[in-house]
Amino acid sequence: MNEEAETAADAPLVTIGITAYNAADTVERAVASARAQTWRPTEIVVVDDCSSDETPAVLAQLAGRGDDMRVVREAANGGVAAARNQIVQQARGEFIAFFDDDDTSAPDRIARQLERILTYERDHAGGAPVVCHTARSQIFSCGSMRIAPTMGTRADGPAPAGPAVADRVLIGTPVKDAYGACAACSQMARTSVYRALGGFDSAFRRSEDTEFAIRLAKAGGHFAGIESPLVEQRMTATPDKSLRGEREFALRLLSKHRDVPDRYGLFEFCRTWIEAKYDWLDGRRGAFAAKMLALALRHPSRTAVRLAAALPNLGLNADFRRFHAAGPAAR
Repeated sequence: MNEEAETAADAPLVTIGITAYNAADTVERAVASARAQTWRPTEIVVVDDCSSDETPAVLAQLAGRGDDMRVVREAANGGVAAARNQIVQQARGEFIAFFDDDDTSAPDRIARQLERILTYERDHAGGAPVVCHTARSQIFSCGSMRIAPTMGTRADGPAPAGPAVADRVLIGTPVKDAYGACAACSQMARTSVYRALGGFDSAFRRSEDTEFAIRLAKAGGHFAGIESPLVEQRMTATPDKSLRGEREFALRLLSKHRDVPDRYGLFEFCRTWIEAKYDWLDGRRGAFAAKMLALALRHPSRTAVRLAAALPNLGLNADFRRFHAAGPAAR
């Protein structure tokens, strides 16, 4: 345990939630990263999503090394959203910070996110819910490393908030300081925020963090971010990480929240944009070009704005495409 932990008499307890599935080779470093956090007090809740490898044995050994860790074993594999909901249910902390089973976080991650949330609540939130994400260092199996930014990193004013964020995510409407991902592996918020929103939608095995962000935005939530990449994210394969699966859940997400594009008559535009994106990622250049031409003819200005916003992500998308094209054996 970190001997330089920050403590205070009235310091809030933070629950570090880790979802684990067939992570026998990686979960030890995730738990070590949680135990190395400078903030105290913390508790670690690990939900084993019915792993079929040695993950349960590894977790039992890790839990035996201290009284700061509890392990919950699911009877059936319900997916990462359901596992995170178990963490929300089990949490004793006032705040929850989610870690992934193959990632590591900087030792000061929780301390910095907690400070960001409390300062933002005092200065800007006006009682509205606040969630905090950090940027991430994404490391791909090919050796490529990229910084994935998050939104709301300007510290001199209000962060992106409310329905405008839902418009930004689903439609691509420009919003100042709202470019960047809201990945759950870099997320922290009050436990009450998760419970008030009903946690994550367990029907989503992918895009569950984006779906949560949209519901939070609809509820008036604020997205306060940290520019520093405090999470090192290993891009490892799981059965749910396929282009087909990513496309399926992106379209399901759009359909669930179609009230947002429907307000502007843009549901078909957004659906075609998603399909074109995955055509490009899957190497179907002809299909991609045909869809983009159709969009440009019907919505020229909106297509131009979305293309301009997408250009900075070309390198990241190329790595993402290679990640999926490599196949399980290469990963």
